[in-house]
Amino acid sequence: MVKKMSEKKTSLKIPESFLPLLEDVRLLKSDGQNPNKMTDKMKAELWRSLEEFGWTDPIITDKAGVFCDGEQRASVCIAHKEFFVPVLRLTMTDSQRRIGRQRYNKLRGKHNKVLDQEEWKRLIDAGEKKGLVVLLEAVGEKLPFEIDERQGSNMVPESYELIIEFRDETEQQQVFLKLQDEEVRRMLGLHPWNKHRVLNL
Repeated sequence: MVKKMSEKKTSLKIPESFLPLLEDVRLLKSDGQNPNKMTDKMKAELWRSLEEFGWTDPIITDKAGVFCDGEQRASVCIAHKEFFVPVLRLTMTDSQRRIGRQRYNKLRGKHNKVLDQEEWKRLIDAGEKKGLVVLLEAVGEKLPFEIDERQGSNMVPESYELIIEFRDETEQQQVFLKLQDEEVRRMLGLHPWNKHRVLNL
């Protein structure tokens, strides 16, 4: 029988409702087959998040204490000598545990690049540039120069409108062929961030 802790045994923030779930993380088991891997930088960011926000979700295992979700958090806690963590032990088959691990690892959603960069700008304006840079580096990304230096934005909108007026169809065909040339496009300023540009040719 697993002994639960009714008093706080962790230095991390933890909801009162999680206190009965606290147990020694060193007694939990890994099947050694978790496909979710983290770099040292990612683990550092994970620990930073735990320090700042504490436990927002318990670690999930089967009744035998084999990880379903939270193995990386457990590993990071052990590395920082934080040995008591909230654990929710559920009745599940081995297959359920494995598909559960797949779901927790993969159902994270996808970030919209434009909205991502808008969020980064808000974070920088709020004085969180250093933390943002560290986070992006941990996941292999970099702050775009335009945002880093606040010289504008490199965000590409979903679509833009270009209006060109022609005298006749012959001229239309000639200009169309010219626009295929990348150098001409650059000289005309035909970039995605010019949302509306009227050229009288």
